Amino acid sequence: MDTAISLKAGQYVVFSINKQLCALAIEEVVEIIRVQTITEVPGIKEYISGMINLRGKIIPVIHLRKRYHMEGEPFTKKNRIIIVEEDSEDIGLIVDEVVMVTYIEEQDLEPTLEMFNTLEKGCFKGFAKVKDELIGILNKNKVLYPDLEMGVAYNE
Repeated sequence: MDTAISLKAGQYVVFSINKQLCALAIEEVVEIIRVQTITEVPGIKEYISGMINLRGKIIPVIHLRKRYHMEGEPFTKKNRIIIVEEDSEDIGLIVDEVVMVTYIEEQDLEPTLEMFNTLEKGCFKGFAKVKDELIGILNKNKVLYPDLEMGVAYNE
C-alpha cells in the first residue's frame, strides 16, 4: 500500500481527539456543525453513536473517541460533528474540538511508518509537522470502514 500518493499539500481541517491532533483534507469535509440531539440505534457497532437529522437528512454519526477505543467524555461546547461524504452519503464524525483550518506544505508531510499501521491498518495516511505539533492525517475510508480490507468486508 503506497500511502505517499494520497498525501499532498493543501488545506486541512485540524481537530483533536483526546488531546491528539488529527486532520482531514478540506476536500473531504462537507461542513462542521455543533453536536445536536443524536438518536441511538440499537444493535449497531459501539462506535456509531446513532443518527442525526440535519436539515431533513438522516446522517449516521461515528464517535471518534469510541472508534479508536478511547474513553468517552460528556459533550462540551467545543465538541463538533464533522460531516464528510462517502459514496454520495453524508456521515458525521464527532470530535472533541475543531482546532483550525491550515495550509500544510508538502515538505511538512511524512508518510506513515509501517509500525503505526500494524495497530490500526491504514488508519493514517501520514503525519504533518505544523508549528512544533505533530498532526495525524486520517485515512477517511479506514475511519469509516475499519472492517474493509482490499475491498472485501470481513464477515461477522
